[in-house]
Amino acid sequence: MKSREQIFELLREILVSEFSLAADQLSPASELVEDLDLDSIDAIDIAVRLEESTGVRVEEESLKAIRTLQDVVEIVHAGLASPRV
Repeated sequence: MKSREQIFELLREILVSEFSLAADQLSPASELVEDLDLDSIDAIDIAVRLEESTGVRVEEESLKAIRTLQDVVEIVHAGLASPRV
C-alpha cells in the first residue's frame, strides 16, 4: 500500500505535468481553488488520473468535500486501505 507521502508525490507529479503548476507551490495545505486556481472540472481530472494510477475511485460526494491537497491524499489513502471486493 502506498504511504501518504507517496500519494502526495504522485499527486504533485500529476499537478506539475497535467496542470503546469510549479512543484514548489504545492504543499499538503495548498487549497485547490484559492491557492492553485483549479476548478471542479480540474478536480475531476485529478480524480481520474489518480484512479488510473492507484485504482482508487474517488466518489462524487468525496470530491465535493475536497478543499486541500491533503484532503485528496486522505481520500486516496483511505481507499487503498479499504478492502476491495
